[in-house]
Amino acid sequence: MQAVIRRLFTGAGLGRMSTGEYQANLNGLNMFFGAVLGFVLAGTEKLNAWQFGVLLMTLASIVITVLYISSSRQKLVYSLMAVVYAATLPEMMDFMLRGQGMVPDKVRPTLLVWIAMTVMVEFWARDKEAAAKPG
Repeated sequence: MQAVIRRLFTGAGLGRMSTGEYQANLNGLNMFFGAVLGFVLAGTEKLNAWQFGVLLMTLASIVITVLYISSSRQKLVYSLMAVVYAATLPEMMDFMLRGQGMVPDKVRPTLLVWIAMTVMVEFWARDKEAAAKPG
């Protein structure tokens, strides 16, 4: 059964990723979700300049953690950190900024889907050449 599934994936082009495919996946994900994240931040007009700055600093830290998933030897650690940060972001920001609903509703799912897609690409089987070069 496993051999049949492997043949189906390979026949559909879903076998090991080449270096180019790996880089294309990461570049595409990062550009797409960077744009989506900018779009979902449209709900931050209610924040004052200081609150918006704290939110940007926190989001930048989460984005850097997501990028570390594909650039670090500690991929699993950064994957778990990114999930925890993204999952708790709204509550963390409400606590830090002493408010309610400080983060737009769609930020959490945007970050979590970005992380899930990055983890899937990172842990997908790759050619040895691609697996040897993180980032």
